[in-house]
Amino acid sequence: MFLLLSMLAFVASDPSGARPYVPLWFSIGFWPVSFAFYIMMKLLGLTVAAALTHYIPRLRIPLPIVGFLALIPTVMLCEASVRVMSNGTFAYDFVGQLVFYFFSVQGLETVFYRFIMPESFIKAENEEELENQTTGRHLIVGGEKVDLSGLLHIEAREHHVHLTFENERSVARARLGDIVAQTQTEDGMQPHRSWWVARDPAIRAERKNGRLVLRLRDDTEVPVARTRTDDVIAWLQTHVNPAE
Repeated sequence: MFLLLSMLAFVASDPSGARPYVPLWFSIGFWPVSFAFYIMMKLLGLTVAAALTHYIPRLRIPLPIVGFLALIPTVMLCEASVRVMSNGTFAYDFVGQLVFYFFSVQGLETVFYRFIMPESFIKAENEEELENQTTGRHLIVGGEKVDLSGLLHIEAREHHVHLTFENERSVARARLGDIVAQTQTEDGMQPHRSWWVARDPAIRAERKNGRLVLRLRDDTEVPVARTRTDDVIAWLQTHVNPAE
């Protein structure tokens, strides 16, 4: 419905101003074609970006750049099609249209990711709840499923989270708060705004420079916020039972 309304808005507003120069059926029917072509180009761009970040883990490619690159061939296709259908009578402003569609698409995608996608995400989680009970718990991190078993801890650094497992590590663009919201008390604890630790009998509570820290099985020291000290101690006593 959101995509349909977005395309109807473009059809009604005719931002290129080409409607008087082309057949009506073309000015209406070409929008779905252009949209499908843009999505295909963006999926290609995302695939290339994923491959690059796989081989260069520290590489970060902002989504607007991928969208802009996907728009270039899309606008070129629009320009060529309008020129053919208007018999060359319409002067297509390539640069102006590229800038206009870039900001328009960014605005629509922002609305989609901010208001439309979260609802769909919640529905998808509800539909998979029964599956999770039989196949094991998992988290959604950066749009990918992450098996909760074997996860030791998560550390938030700026706009990314660093996940440490028993045998590997990974980095994803996500918010720690969104990940913690998917967990239960039995899964783990957030002792600090930048950390989440999984329940593990190997966790030990220690005092360092007068502050409480958690030492994990991989010897990582996780700070405990002063405001969460009592909650962390209570969680340890209930779910971990560390040695005094």
